[in-house]
Amino acid sequence: MQSEARRPTAQHQIAPCFGEDYIVAVSGGYPGAMLEVIDKGCSSESHPVPLLFVHGGWHGAWCWDEHFLDFFVDKGYRTVALSLRGHGNSPAGKRNYSIADLVADVGSVAETLPSRPVVIGHSMGGFIVQKYLESYAAPAGVLLATMPSRGIGGWLLRQWKRHPFQMVRATVTTKLSCTPKLARELFFSPEAPESDVVRYAARLGEENSGRLMLDMALLSLPKLNA
Repeated sequence: MQSEARRPTAQHQIAPCFGEDYIVAVSGGYPGAMLEVIDKGCSSESHPVPLLFVHGGWHGAWCWDEHFLDFFVDKGYRTVALSLRGHGNSPAGKRNYSIADLVADVGSVAETLPSRPVVIGHSMGGFIVQKYLESYAAPAGVLLATMPSRGIGGWLLRQWKRHPFQMVRATVTTKLSCTPKLARELFFSPEAPESDVVRYAARLGEENSGRLMLDMALLSLPKLNA
């Protein structure tokens, strides 16, 4: 993190401009639940609505920071990225958190902003954005290479065929690791330099392969007409 983490004060909640990383308490979450947030830039007259970025599996708020946040700051936007519980520097709190818990994380950060944000999600984050929009109003939702609304059943079957030993371990431990090999398969083009794949894979955490996977496969699919 770029600066000492701290709770947002009332001033942070209404300010159109902020420039530090901080911690947000999760409303309705487990006692002491906190989330890492990277917040950059200022809302402008031409772009008064903030942008809230939601990462995908294994990632954290850091994945938006290198290329996305400053790009939109330069265009006049306030940009905010959170680390969902159990990702980045946000503690999990409990072993088997659900999609509903992660949606609540996004809602908790959105509530600290002066206006409802455009919500942008990648991969699993896109799935979470779809679920978020069932319960929260937003000017827009943006899905980048999102997990589909039909769920990840097909993806899980492919992983069992390609990586059976890793999936057995994930079933037993409820944690799915992302090796450099899997990271290249999931997130990178064949032309990406191996040094980049290794560098970014080193930042990836373990993913919850228990309740979260069940939710995304069957139990909590987005409602298309919500």
